[in-house]
Amino acid sequence: MNESLRCPTKACSGWVCEIEESENRSFWGCGECGEIWSERANLNRSIDQMLTKHSYRKGVYLKVGSNWHAIDIDLEPENYAELVSEEWQNQ
Repeated sequence: MNESLRCPTKACSGWVCEIEESENRSFWGCGECGEIWSERANLNRSIDQMLTKHSYRKGVYLKVGSNWHAIDIDLEPENYAELVSEEWQNQ
C-alpha cells in the first residue's frame, strides 16, 4: 500500500499519495487540490517550505532521513483542517 500524507499546498488539507503511471514512472499528487510533484524530493521541499510559514503543520509530519512521512491520523491535531482552511485569510 502506498503511503499518504497531508498536502503541503496552501489552504489544502487533502492527501498526497504516489501515483504509478507505468512500471518505471510515478509521481506524487493530491486528490483534493490537484497539485502534482514529479519526484519525492520536490514534495519534501514543498513540505519544508510550508513548515517555515505555518508551524502548526508540523503536527502532521514526521521526518525520517530526507523524507517526510505522515503521522498516525489519530495523532493529528483536532483543528488541523480548520487551521489549514484559514491560510488564505492569514497571508
